[in-house]
Amino acid sequence: MKRILFFFLLFSVGYGYAQNYPKYTTKRVKDTVFKQPEKIEDSKELKKEPTVSFKELYDIATDLNRSGRYEEAIAVYTEALALASPRWKYLIMQFRGLCYNRLKQYDQAINNFTDALENCEFPNDNAKGQLYCSRALSYGWRGMEGDLERKCADLKKAREYGALEGHSALDTGCD
Repeated sequence: MKRILFFFLLFSVGYGYAQNYPKYTTKRVKDTVFKQPEKIEDSKELKKEPTVSFKELYDIATDLNRSGRYEEAIAVYTEALALASPRWKYLIMQFRGLCYNRLKQYDQAINNFTDALENCEFPNDNAKGQLYCSRALSYGWRGMEGDLERKCADLKKAREYGALEGHSALDTGCD
């Protein structure tokens, strides 16, 4: 009899606890059960990976540049610039500016070089000097009023950063 009473008592306590145990931990059961798959699909759409990597775009643009397809190279360099890490941005902008020079679009080249000089970080002084040298060439080819002074100032900066040494033909017209 004691055993039967013990099992009955154990069963009734367990049954009572099961009735009071909450089925769901949130108040809005409908939202958690039915809305969850939609939220998962939304998060997949937000996490789409770029279809092309920076390295691939850089290689494509470099090949286009070497083959003389400068307008196409500019477009691809612009796409690569959006994916580039801060360490690579100056180089992409320099190559894009050189493409503008090849197309004789000197204003765009100068703007590109100036933007890179003002907004990019450089791994060393020589890299910054190379941009000053490229901008100086653009000023020299453009040949507008005041460009000779700007060219000479940029060549001087390029020398300060170690990109140019000694006297060169680039200094024609400079003091």
